[in-house]
Amino acid sequence: MKDLQLVKDIFWLRCFACLAVTLLHAIYYGQQVYVNPTMIHTVSYLIYMSILFGVPVFVFITEFLLSKNYPNRVPKDFLKKRVEILLFPYLFMNIVYAFLNLETWTLQSFFIRLLENVFLGKSSLYFILIIFQFYLLHMLFSRFLNRISARKVLSISFVINFLYLSIFNFVDTPNNSLANYIWNTGYWLPFIGWIFYFTLGFYSGKYYKAFIDIMRSYKFLLLIGFLLTFISLSVMLLLNRLFLLDYNSKRVGMLLYAPSIIFLISSLSTRFSKVPKLVMIISDYSFSIFLLNWFYLTLLSFIEPPPSLNILTYSTLMFIFTIFLCIGTAYIFNQVSFGKYLVGQVRKYRNNDTNRKEKSSRII
Repeated sequence: MKDLQLVKDIFWLRCFACLAVTLLHAIYYGQQVYVNPTMIHTVSYLIYMSILFGVPVFVFITEFLLSKNYPNRVPKDFLKKRVEILLFPYLFMNIVYAFLNLETWTLQSFFIRLLENVFLGKSSLYFILIIFQFYLLHMLFSRFLNRISARKVLSISFVINFLYLSIFNFVDTPNNSLANYIWNTGYWLPFIGWIFYFTLGFYSGKYYKAFIDIMRSYKFLLLIGFLLTFISLSVMLLLNRLFLLDYNSKRVGMLLYAPSIIFLISSLSTRFSKVPKLVMIISDYSFSIFLLNWFYLTLLSFIEPPPSLNILTYSTLMFIFTIFLCIGTAYIFNQVSFGKYLVGQVRKYRNNDTNRKEKSSRII
């Protein structure tokens, strides 16, 4: 039953993070179509800002599972399995995105674009590069973190993460091409920009039993979760208004907002004895949705929308169609043995699984 509770939380977090990333991209495409500002644009902006938590939550999930399942050392074939399950689809889909985003159809342009996608994170899949850094960090430092006070490590990692992001949030971009890349994209990739979510995931996994016992004992914590989420979102919106920050998850306000979302979703999950089927399905297909959503959104964006739509209805339709297309594609590809190496492996967990603890750690 304890393992069931563990995976139940992860199902919910994985589902919400996956949906948030896809809806975020759908609204982005909606902003390209509907450029005239209206009241509906203001609503779409608020929604957009409220769902920026997807990548931080995925980082948290990754380290949470590693800490819970491998607190001291990982199996010998740990990296080998993750190369097969994560890196192969990452490479394949970056080839697809290199073709999809070509401006000049030459072999040289394709390889330049591919190298930028794979090594510089210039695609929507940059998150995979961050995950592999945290795999290595966990392998190197998990024993060390086990011996140090969680309060001390979390405080230090928060300050480091805050200072790092502050440089790129509040300091103007120097006038040269290298700095322009770093300030616009490059600073996303080093683990230091996500280190707080890593340590939060580590200690949440380590002290999970105590955490979940508290969540079960005090029902009012769900209300506190909503309150913390509202306050942290307000702070993030205020910072954006004052400093004109970019609309992305690599911002100082997210260091408060993403943990409040994690707390809120975890509180919500304790109110259900079983994971709803829809949440289970989205979680099962989350990695494939993460890999494929930008591909299908790009294709759907070539369809001229009816004049009766606005940015919200357009984005919502794009979002729904994309989710269905991603799930359908992943299902078809996973019917053959090599399909999971192209579009990601589909989990097949159910509420009556008895060996989830081991299974849940296999992929992000």
